[in-house]
Amino acid sequence: MNFTTTDGVRLHYDDVGSGAAVVMVHGAATSARTYDGLVSRLAADFRCVRLDLRGLGRSERVEAVSPTAWCDDVIALMDHVGLERVHLLGCSLGARIVGRVALEAPDRALSLTADAPLLAVRSAANSHLNSRFSDPAQASAYDITRWKMFHGEDWQDAVRFFFRARNEPALQEYLTLRPHLSDLRLPTLVTRGDIDDDVHPLSHAIEWHTAQPSSWLWIAPGCAFSAAQNRAAEFATVFAAFIRSCVKD
Repeated sequence: MNFTTTDGVRLHYDDVGSGAAVVMVHGAATSARTYDGLVSRLAADFRCVRLDLRGLGRSERVEAVSPTAWCDDVIALMDHVGLERVHLLGCSLGARIVGRVALEAPDRALSLTADAPLLAVRSAANSHLNSRFSDPAQASAYDITRWKMFHGEDWQDAVRFFFRARNEPALQEYLTLRPHLSDLRLPTLVTRGDIDDDVHPLSHAIEWHTAQPSSWLWIAPGCAFSAAQNRAAEFATVFAAFIRSCVKD
């Protein structure tokens, strides 16, 4: 399904299932398809609405993105499908986006789930990511296969766009959540796999949980990076329990 934003960009989204609404936002240079395994496990109990960020996935290609555009698009999607308040879920870049949405529009969020959160981009990680995204023609076979699946035949255009976007200082500043974690007042679930890496340090998940003592923290054993993607069945169980606790509260 598609809709057009007020600034004329066509965005793609999926809307399946029934029950409490969960808006899902994907990570860097990927698409909503990263949640295929999770949605198949949640759709019986939740309305799962997932967005392809502008410039990526099946959404329209753009040359640039303003600091607030990706967050604005999440709100625009909610308005389009008639959802006043939702449970927000994001992975990596998506966690940064939904975290900022919760800060800017707390009346639109019932809860927040941050999977593999990145609180700020370290210099070493920044160099690694720029090397990965700067020239998609030189990408690994693994990345090429995934990027084709996420973005289609013009996958190189999507990856090059993301490289430009992630190097915009104003965007990085806007999505840096570390100074604002204690300002988040809504129920929060923080998740990650327990296998550490330089780009998405395990310590960032723990730091977020520490800044919000009432938050839930689930570290999936024997799992790299995203618990939502790599331990979808177990994540779905934890997530459902978390949402039930929000309803009780």
